[in-house]
Amino acid sequence: TPQQDCYRCSRYKSNTGDCTMHFIREETLKLFVLQRIFDVTALFFDDAMAFEEAARKQRFQEAEKEAKKRKREIAQAEKRIGELDRIFKRIYEDDISGTISHERFLKLSTDYEAEQKELTEQVKVWREAVETFEQDQADFASFAAIVRKYVGIRELTPTIVNEFVKKIIVHAPDKSSGHRRQKIELIWNFIGEVTLPGDDQTVERQRKGRTA
Repeated sequence: TPQQDCYRCSRYKSNTGDCTMHFIREETLKLFVLQRIFDVTALFFDDAMAFEEAARKQRFQEAEKEAKKRKREIAQAEKRIGELDRIFKRIYEDDISGTISHERFLKLSTDYEAEQKELTEQVKVWREAVETFEQDQADFASFAAIVRKYVGIRELTPTIVNEFVKKIIVHAPDKSSGHRRQKIELIWNFIGEVTLPGDDQTVERQRKGRTA
């Protein structure tokens, strides 16, 4: 048979000892990637809402609930921080007027300042979580724009692959069924790993029987 270009596991090649010897033919990988990209663009073209729902359900559903919760907590914490400012001002005035003892003022102010500091730090963490979610939402929109650009794709080019795919993971083949089945994971740009309806992440090649 003619010589065929293949990709071989770099970890095995470098003799690190943490990976098996496995490979995939370049043409097989190209066809797999093309089919996955075609399926994604076709799903988007046929039913953009289904595409969005499938991707968002896996990536954003729980994150969206969490972001809404964090926003409520931020609002409550900021309200309390404002209240503490007013309370501190009032007990300071009470200290000056002698309504409360200075020792009492020091204790209360220490407690309130500690609470305010804790809330301020927590708000910062929650804001970062919300900003991460909002960035993920923006990333999804960016991925959707790429999908629209290539609806109906029939040919794969390095430019197209680079726009769609962040990383490709080729697993060692499984031959237990009598067929060579090999799992391939595509990590998409912007949205990471998302399994869409009808996805098949394996390539299969029947093993030829021996002849006498």
